[in-house]
Amino acid sequence: MAGRGGGGGGAGGELRPDVARPLVYHLFGRLDARDAMVLTEDDYFDFLIGVTGNRDLIPVTVRRALADTALLFLGFHMEDWNFRVLFRSIMSQQGGGRRKRYAHIAAQIDPEQGRAVDIERARRYLEEYFDEADITIYWGSAEDFLAELRGRLEGKAT
Repeated sequence: MAGRGGGGGGAGGELRPDVARPLVYHLFGRLDARDAMVLTEDDYFDFLIGVTGNRDLIPVTVRRALADTALLFLGFHMEDWNFRVLFRSIMSQQGGGRRKRYAHIAAQIDPEQGRAVDIERARRYLEEYFDEADITIYWGSAEDFLAELRGRLEGKAT
């Protein structure tokens, strides 16, 4: 499980990201490190068991960022149990009380036909569930969210 992430190391293996060299942590591995990738369902279960049983498998810099910075969730189906397990693991991180200081966003397409019987009810449930963690849901695709974010950053809010 060690070695899933990426980034430069500091003293004692601690990562030291900055504006010029931000940290991108590849939680499920990287293509150039195939032995560290989470590919199969068994890999995924091993990863979840490892991470929940030994928090040191994720570098302290990453754990600190999960507890003490704003979070943006893109590319997940929030009603999917795989995401929910990962989400609960993040929310149970030590220092999670500091998370309330920041705005958190999850870009989410509408619950899919066939996956949810009552789409409006599923939307309300997800909004209430994630509201408890102070996470605002943006209803739209990741592409729509990023386009709107770019527009706002450039002063051209849509």
